[in-house]
Amino acid sequence: MAQTAKSGDQRLTKGAILQAALKIVDTDGVDALSMRKLAGQLGVNPMSIYHHVENKAALLDGLTRLVTDGARHIAVGDGTWQQQLRNLAYEFRSLSLAHGNLIRYAFSSDDFIQRDGPMWRALCTVLRTAGLPETEVERTGAVLAVLVGGLLHTEVNGTMRRLIGSGQADDAGFALAVQLLIDGVAARV
Repeated sequence: MAQTAKSGDQRLTKGAILQAALKIVDTDGVDALSMRKLAGQLGVNPMSIYHHVENKAALLDGLTRLVTDGARHIAVGDGTWQQQLRNLAYEFRSLSLAHGNLIRYAFSSDDFIQRDGPMWRALCTVLRTAGLPETEVERTGAVLAVLVGGLLHTEVNGTMRRLIGSGQADDAGFALAVQLLIDGVAARV
């Protein structure tokens, strides 16, 4: 039986809860995540978790933010705007592939694009550097984020591989898609 968490128990912080939940989701998927299973991983009473997280939906929102906050190191680096956009797309891809089960869930929600996140800010900076008019930056950024998000969704669920073939299909398909997006932005500036 799980023990009751004590107020000074270092295991039971919001951060520890999120890390344990992410491990479950990465290993077994979103459907496998439950407060009872999470409590078992942490060795606490399931009710103790509710002192830190309201419900499973809030837990999943926290997980999504935890993963995207992991991208805070992203900065628009040196190189042409095309190189910067390519690098940003590949950073988003790495983040997505590292947490495929969570990303499948996040992409199915209507608010997976976080306009206050580091990816969004970097994307808008790159589009400004490209020379897009300010009135076009956010709209173009939203479309690019949705297109890359959809592309990554097809990659994490295996659709790209089924359509293009095995082997390096995901890499080749992603590279082609990113180049097509860059060409599209170039045509607009």
